[in-house]
Amino acid sequence: MSDIFAPYQAFIFDLDGTLVDSMPSHIKAWTDVAQELGFTVDSQEIYNLGGVSSRDVVLYFIDKGHKIDNIDQVVKRKVELYRQHINSIKVFDDIASILINGKKAGKKIAIATGTQKINALDLLEKHKLMPFVDTIISSEDVTKHKPHPQTFLEACNKLNVSVSQALVFEDAIPGIKAAIAGGFDYTIVKNGKFTEIIKNPNN
Repeated sequence: MSDIFAPYQAFIFDLDGTLVDSMPSHIKAWTDVAQELGFTVDSQEIYNLGGVSSRDVVLYFIDKGHKIDNIDQVVKRKVELYRQHINSIKVFDDIASILINGKKAGKKIAIATGTQKINALDLLEKHKLMPFVDTIISSEDVTKHKPHPQTFLEACNKLNVSVSQALVFEDAIPGIKAAIAGGFDYTIVKNGKFTEIIKNPNN
């Protein structure tokens, strides 16, 4: 494992768009839900909400002026549509390799995601990554979602490490904002590739 990772005792990985190539499936599910509700959404708009909980995405639609009567029903429908494609979602091999090699090198590993736990478990099991993961923080485990740092802070709590000892891997704006707000060093994953470690500007 590269020496650039030596200062960190733990790796915290976002899931969608960072570890697995699931954002196209999320975007498809949201655009289909919107169409069923009688409005359209731009795919980039959904991508920019990567890491945000499904409930918060629906609240975003409402704030945009779209009429939605039953938030829970819309969330349920989106999850239903997304899970129809879950078995076709591929892992980003380069990021998965960092996760696996990190665990073998003694790093503690967390998945910190805005998706539901069942989705995270299914994807990690499908790609045989569960033996390398110490804890999963999902949308059900926090009350404040990305861009709030609670998801990453709870991961640190479960791993019993400090913020300064953990490195966050993220691809989307809400997650990057959450990492910065939480005081974490982070790396921006682009197209499934590691880029560079960015020291937290608040430290």
